[in-house]
Amino acid sequence: MKKLFITILVAILAFATASAQQANKVRYSEIKGNYNPKEYVPQATDPYHVGWYEATSFFVPGIGQLLSGETWRGLAFLGGEAILISVIKTSADNIAEVAITNESGFVTGYTDAKVGKRNMVVMLTALGLDLGLSIWSCIDARNVAKVKNMYYQDLINGKKPVELSFAPAVSLAPDPSGTFQPCAGVSMQLKF
Repeated sequence: MKKLFITILVAILAFATASAQQANKVRYSEIKGNYNPKEYVPQATDPYHVGWYEATSFFVPGIGQLLSGETWRGLAFLGGEAILISVIKTSADNIAEVAITNESGFVTGYTDAKVGKRNMVVMLTALGLDLGLSIWSCIDARNVAKVKNMYYQDLINGKKPVELSFAPAVSLAPDPSGTFQPCAGVSMQLKF
């Protein structure tokens, strides 16, 4: 079962990565204020698969962000997941050391009630936080994919993405041919 799950996950990652690599690279933090994910309308040419990224991020927080090209964002979620799993495992091991079980394997008490109860509270809290992290990662991956798809749709349709800047900056901007050219200056644009 474990091998099947890993094989399916690798296939999904390979498929999603291959299609997302064709999209122009842009950081989510640069464009998130310009697009409302609630206004997203899926198109066949979208490089980021919202549903897949959302689902994979629920089961492994950070995967959807990594697939969307948001490496540090994804690693932050993966790191949080690793920490919570470590806390859960350590608490479960500590509970197993002091647990008294019946012949069916159910815990009926503890040899040290204070240690057992404290570790049970820590483990249940970490499980709750892990569920919260999974939901947060799922929602975040969905929003990242939607916003990046909206940006990509604007590029495909020949629209320049809206930017708001008040300081001198050097960045890459799309030109009418769809390639990115360096540009410098101070600009302010309004989206309406």
